Amino acid sequence: MLSDSASLILSTKSTINPCTINAQKTAFTFNNIDMKNVMGEMWDKYDQFALKLVSISTQGAVTVTSSVLGLISYNLRGLEWSNVIYEMTGSNMNKEWVPVAYNFLSGATPAVNPLIVNTGWSFNFQKGNRYKNFEFALAGTEYTNASQFGVFVAGNNFNDVEFHFLFEPVIPGKMNECAFFGFSANQSASINRIISDSGKTYSYPDFNMRSLCNLFWDKHYNFEIELPMISTRGTGTNTGNARITPVQMSGLNFVNNGTKQSNNTAQLNLSTENALIGTVINPTSGTQYAVNMAYPVAPVQFKKDGDNVPLTIAFRNGENTGPIASATWGPTWQLSFFVKPIYEVEKATLNINPWGLTTTETNLGVCDANYTTFTLKGIDMRKVCQSFWDKYDRFNIFLTTTTWHGTAGNFNAAFTLQMEGFDFINQLSLTATNRQTQVAILGTVASTPTTNDVRSQGTMASLVTSFYKTKDVVDLKLTAIPLNPGASFSGFTPLTGNFTFTIVGVKM
Repeated sequence: MLSDSASLILSTKSTINPCTINAQKTAFTFNNIDMKNVMGEMWDKYDQFALKLVSISTQGAVTVTSSVLGLISYNLRGLEWSNVIYEMTGSNMNKEWVPVAYNFLSGATPAVNPLIVNTGWSFNFQKGNRYKNFEFALAGTEYTNASQFGVFVAGNNFNDVEFHFLFEPVIPGKMNECAFFGFSANQSASINRIISDSGKTYSYPDFNMRSLCNLFWDKHYNFEIELPMISTRGTGTNTGNARITPVQMSGLNFVNNGTKQSNNTAQLNLSTENALIGTVINPTSGTQYAVNMAYPVAPVQFKKDGDNVPLTIAFRNGENTGPIASATWGPTWQLSFFVKPIYEVEKATLNINPWGLTTTETNLGVCDANYTTFTLKGIDMRKVCQSFWDKYDRFNIFLTTTTWHGTAGNFNAAFTLQMEGFDFINQLSLTATNRQTQVAILGTVASTPTTNDVRSQGTMASLVTSFYKTKDVVDLKLTAIPLNPGASFSGFTPLTGNFTFTIVGVKM
């Protein structure tokens, strides 16, 4: 929906509205910002607002005494945050700070202009006083308490930074209600949780969803959760598929979710309880780091089922058949989860991959030797779209996220992706009694051209097709066709990856 909006650009280099900043540039404050002047009439019309990050850029030299200290979060306080649990502060009750951005800064590459794709996630705050102090403090991944924010040992000096923030109103029941859960994999953090599987599983026996979503939990029954911000430190030497780490969540009452969770050739196991919220791409070694804030992953829907839930976050192997297979483990990752109400459009999430398939057809399906095509059999769409399958006759299916694993280098890594199995509308046949010609083109996608490399891409709404509901159980087939008809994949396996689809009903 259309709404009011306002922008605020803050720069540590500004001479018009200078900030107070320490010598290391690890802590700085923009004082007495007039929020009514920033927002105009919007300030008087609403009681809550959403702060969304549009861009962040840095400039200048960086000096770090250890490469790990260059992996940082920019934490902000000064606004009256609501709907916040941030584990880096050392207490789930500390609502002073939120990490508005992650970054990796090094002396060799001090200039950073990361791409940010904001799919609606935001940090909500209440209006409060008109004049605000925007206080920023850098934190390393090893930090476990808010008292450490902005404090770095001598010899570490950072650079100038500029933020572009967007403000929009929070309108209860209509738009921008959002909660932030900042997860820290640092096992030294003093948090009420159980860590098992050598740090690969984090369990919260009594996670308080009401506390997390305190301003909108009682007003809604349908919610979605997504993972758009990731900061990772390497976990040893990994190559190929071992670098792919799906993030699995369970304990919420997930609906409209089908996640392929085994390579059992007897039948397709689509889990509705264990949802993949996103994927972490491991750096290639323990001394490398990565930040991803351009990751528009598919949100997963859940229904309210009590205020306290047994929440579990587990890091899986690339095929999603067991825990992460990394030989060296002990990450200090930061993951940002955002929970939002679903106002009108319910959605389903389908996560599939070709793992377990062979060139010999089984009850699970079949693939060719070069993974240019594969078929998964027996996908129960009624189970995947359980809460709204009977409400519609027509659906849109989006390829929302892909995670690729290239076994061989090939610069012909861009291809047309085709799908078969549904009664497609955009391939309408006026002569066929069943209304379709079997094959739909989702669009053009690109895997990685580098040997043993991996890549995760969010495609948002760019790859979409429509289909009619003619049967509940389908066999889905994906096929990759080289964009250059004269060139083959030459050993490159384009479909060795995970595919996440989002499905929504279409009102006629």
